[in-house]
Amino acid sequence: MSVSPSTASPAVGSPATGSPATGSPATASPATASATAGAATGGAPDGHAVVRFSRDCELGPSEDRWLQDGLAAALPDLRMAELFAARPSLFREADHLIVGVDRASGQPVSALGASWTATAAGERFLHIGVQFVDARLRRGPVFSTSWLALLEDVVTAGGFPLLSALRTYNPVAYCAMRAYGRLPGAVMYPEVGPVDQDPDVSRLAGEIATALAPAAPFDPASGRITGIGVPRELYRDRPRCDDAAVNNHFERHTVPGDRILCVVHIRETATADAIVDNFVRRTTRSAQDVPAAADPAAPPP
Repeated sequence: MSVSPSTASPAVGSPATGSPATGSPATASPATASATAGAATGGAPDGHAVVRFSRDCELGPSEDRWLQDGLAAALPDLRMAELFAARPSLFREADHLIVGVDRASGQPVSALGASWTATAAGERFLHIGVQFVDARLRRGPVFSTSWLALLEDVVTAGGFPLLSALRTYNPVAYCAMRAYGRLPGAVMYPEVGPVDQDPDVSRLAGEIATALAPAAPFDPASGRITGIGVPRELYRDRPRCDDAAVNNHFERHTVPGDRILCVVHIRETATADAIVDNFVRRTTRSAQDVPAAADPAAPPP
């Protein structure tokens, strides 16, 4: 089946699922919420639309099959059929799911999903559990447009995600997180290269690893969580990025089935606003058909 982007109903914000992260010294300003609300719905790149699913606009069985079949075709470099066989409810598990749709064909070209969860100590964080982009579109604006739409939904539901995490085998995904984790007022885990690791975010990373994969061995020095990838051979080839040091980190510390835990902690209000502004600028530029620089932050998970 196909979903018509013009008729799919945008999801309204889900009810908040808890209080903001304990110990977080900053929250996003009102400008953050207004910026996302004003730009995420109408700024899809030319030829594509954004469809939202959440607890208030659920992904039904027919839409789920449409999404699985479409992404299996769009990502030939990943073993998507095996992934969906092992995790049939992958997309339905996300609190917030943003799907990029090709207007001409009505087929999905990307999916970005995230859920709020918390550590045993009560630190609330956004877990980015779904991140797929059509192999032909990974350096285009679809990724930034989807992220802006996701932030709109997340901010509406529970505030700006001051603490966020993903688990990945892909160095490109790490670099995408690092682009924001090294902004003034933010910290990144793990740091690769000659950069001192912040002890507080390292502690949080250990707690997050336990929350997400309590039975899996975790190496705090590298960020590796051992053997959690399903299926083990999801990637047909080892993915690489443009940073040799990051590639080397993944090659030294992971084998198929392992994942590197990436964590960003935003500590300043101005940093949250700057992140949203960046996605707004990219999305607005796309809507105006102004050529944008290649976006390096468009990985599969």
